Amino acid sequence: MSSPAESFEPYRRRLLGLAYRMLGSMADAEDAVQETYLRWHAAERDKVSDTRAFLMTTTTRICLDMLTSARARHEEYVGPWLPEPVFDTAALAPDKRTASWLMSRANVLMRGGAQTSGRVLRLSTACQGSS
Repeated sequence: MSSPAESFEPYRRRLLGLAYRMLGSMADAEDAVQETYLRWHAAERDKVSDTRAFLMTTTTRICLDMLTSARARHEEYVGPWLPEPVFDTAALAPDKRTASWLMSRANVLMRGGAQTSGRVLRLSTACQGSS
């Protein structure tokens, strides 16, 4: 079996793009991807049937947790929100498969009721760049 780093690295840019689109901050996105790596390192990787799905799902859940954390709920910025500039935009562009996956997750969240409407909006916004 390959090391956790060797099996993780091919997905790092994709995970970073996903996390950035959900969180809007490169620093937070890097934190989410690092947390995903730590969970990947601790996971029983030989029992994971689809590495990409595991990593994408884990990153999404971490991002959702970050968005609903006490820090995110208590920090309110007054004024227009602008994402920080990113110069390597190729890393952030979702591919068709990722966009399709995100939209299916949004559909699942929409069935969850009013509490998840903000999450659905963020996922829908994340998918707009790929259609």
